[in-house]
Amino acid sequence: MLKVVDTPDSVEGPPHVSTPSSLPSRPARLNHLVVSSLIDEIVSGNLPVGSSLPPEQVLCQDFKVSRSVTRESVKLLEEKGLVVARQGQGTTVQPVDNWSLLDPLVLDAYIRNDQSLSIFDDLMEVRAALESQMANRAATRLTEDQLEELHSRLLELESLLEDPASYTAADIAYHDLIAHFSGHLLARSILRTVQPIALANAYYGRTHRSTEDNLRSHRGHAIIYDALLRRDPEGAAKAVEDHILGSWDTYKLSLHDSKTFTGQDESEGSKSFREALPEAHAE
Repeated sequence: MLKVVDTPDSVEGPPHVSTPSSLPSRPARLNHLVVSSLIDEIVSGNLPVGSSLPPEQVLCQDFKVSRSVTRESVKLLEEKGLVVARQGQGTTVQPVDNWSLLDPLVLDAYIRNDQSLSIFDDLMEVRAALESQMANRAATRLTEDQLEELHSRLLELESLLEDPASYTAADIAYHDLIAHFSGHLLARSILRTVQPIALANAYYGRTHRSTEDNLRSHRGHAIIYDALLRRDPEGAAKAVEDHILGSWDTYKLSLHDSKTFTGQDESEGSKSFREALPEAHAE
């Protein structure tokens, strides 16, 4: 944790902050160490908005790096929107509205420091908006071969219902295949940037999914496939949005209730896959 240090009375402006003292003396990637450490300090609030980064010579001493590494690191922070450097005024931490949350390092730090899950609410809304648009487009573009491939992926998911880890990987691949078939390069690129970071977090990258969790999720996948099979753009978009936001709402409830599965009684959870899943057949 950084701490505020006194500055000479002749120097005006917000107080400077020192950097951590317990750092490796010869890190393999100097820029990455300095940048990631300072991002953590800013996002966590240890370096609050309006405060100044320590002077260059202090950063050099604390991180045991050269002036060129320090200057490059500060430049990278500025490119990410976390700080702004002004001649004679030092380098000042910027408001969160200026931060580049699509930057992997910034997003990762934000997720790790967000105890309210609000960033995941935002992520899910963005994901639902992008994926529903891609499903809308895919519904009118899918070839017969692509529909057959999606159906094969759906059957693969069915075979993995009792294997949570494998099901999660196949789940991601199923959604990504629809994105690929939509031809929406930008939307898919955005999702492929943020999703791995979210998956690495304990909240979103949950490894304790039960068979019931997979069954509920799989029913949503089948409804999506059915809409795509009917070439129904609006139906496909709604199915994707309902699936993503509904799954997230249920999972948030499970966090509060300390359960791995909520919103379904035991009799429904004990139904066979074929009984619980809507019809979804290949043409």
